[in-house]
Amino acid sequence: MDNLMLEGYSPGQNQGPTLPPSSGLNRSAEILLQSSLRRSLSVLTLVAMDALALLMGLVLAGYLIGSQGRAVEVAYLAPVLLAVWLAIFAAHGLYGRAQSRQVPGALLGAILWNMILLSVGSLVYPQSGFSLKEVLLGVFFTILLSIGLRLLYEWGSKLVYQQGFGRISTLVIGGEEERGRVRQAMKKGSAAYSCVGELNVNGRGIDLPLLRQLLNQTGSRNVVLAGTERISDVELVDFLRSMWLRRVRVQVIPNATALIGSRPMVSQDMGVPLLEIGYPRLNKTQWILKRLLDIAGSLGGLVVLSPLLIGVAVLIKLTSPGPVLFKQKRVGADEKVFNCYKFRSMYEDAERRQAELEAKNEADGALFKIKNDPRITSVGRFIRRCSIDELPQLINVLKGEMSLVGPRPLPLRDFELMSEVHKKRLGTVPGITGHWQISGRSDCSFENMVRLDLYYIDNWSLALDLKIIFKTLKVVLRCEGAY
Repeated sequence: MDNLMLEGYSPGQNQGPTLPPSSGLNRSAEILLQSSLRRSLSVLTLVAMDALALLMGLVLAGYLIGSQGRAVEVAYLAPVLLAVWLAIFAAHGLYGRAQSRQVPGALLGAILWNMILLSVGSLVYPQSGFSLKEVLLGVFFTILLSIGLRLLYEWGSKLVYQQGFGRISTLVIGGEEERGRVRQAMKKGSAAYSCVGELNVNGRGIDLPLLRQLLNQTGSRNVVLAGTERISDVELVDFLRSMWLRRVRVQVIPNATALIGSRPMVSQDMGVPLLEIGYPRLNKTQWILKRLLDIAGSLGGLVVLSPLLIGVAVLIKLTSPGPVLFKQKRVGADEKVFNCYKFRSMYEDAERRQAELEAKNEADGALFKIKNDPRITSVGRFIRRCSIDELPQLINVLKGEMSLVGPRPLPLRDFELMSEVHKKRLGTVPGITGHWQISGRSDCSFENMVRLDLYYIDNWSLALDLKIIFKTLKVVLRCEGAY
């Protein structure tokens, strides 16, 4: 992919949500999948090499000492030997990223611990057939094989990177001078990183709309930030939140990063020290629990409610022409556009007819609501009243595009009418239900909806999510505020 350099928006350019073409979305998903597969393949290859080194080392030692049938005995004890050996290697970070696995002391330390345990095992459990002499000789051969195979692996990885395969697509953000230094470091480093785009700050701070556009175009999931002194603390926090919502890794060339919470993970892969940082207000344990709740809730809901879902689908199909599911582009976390699923509650031409109904809009602010909307079908009126039309969004939750609880994702039409202050409600993953739904729903004003959403974002906790879920069940059963 050609390197992209974006200086800033032209004065009249639209700064709404970037709706990338399908090829851009596919490219993003493809890069994410490639990164996951590359990481898994790397770990599996290293594990296989270490297992081979251990087994070959012990078999070779037994052969030289003269033990008969050593290969059979090694194979018999292989599960236990490999479990201990590989666990100690993993504990020393030898299956981590390059900066941890390439430390010679870590490899030698892991082998030393294994040698001690094998030696003690041969003395305590002589029935194994391994003598202390054989264990020491086997460990010696294993050291040689492990070092040789790992050197071969690192050399092969570098060769693959140099051919342009498997590189980490990276965006570089900073002033012209800082970006130049990073580019040079990438060329001289391990070649694992590929610069696919750059964003100039020049004292203006980070232009988040432009950065989102660049991320959509390149599909990059890694950002290197140089020259943090050009960015205010508030801008830096907004930037980190935005990247966290997009699951983009942020690495900073250290200088002013002590001002924010950071993970003590320093990398030299690129040829310069890099500190990986995350959104400082993020409670990772609670967010992991939230995601687990989303997965369990969405899966459980789809299974338990499957008879209802099938019945509603049949009713929709029998009573009006058109698809059962309605897919609508909506703006979610950090202005990312995704397809939101609903049961179709309107006639097929509903979106086309909306323009002629704008004058009858009964909602304030950026929302569009008509209590007796003529586009709604007879079945649609019932499923909207009981909120059944929202149930297919459990699929969005399972995909990670939505959560069970969060601000409601709004259509593109509503988003484009929102002010920048109102867009702050996009600072978290959108949800099927939220504070708005338990506080009046459609009877709640637009300003009050935004206020409730911002309160939720600032005061989020797992306990608050559970409270909203239970209150939502009560509101839905009473059919309050929905039409």
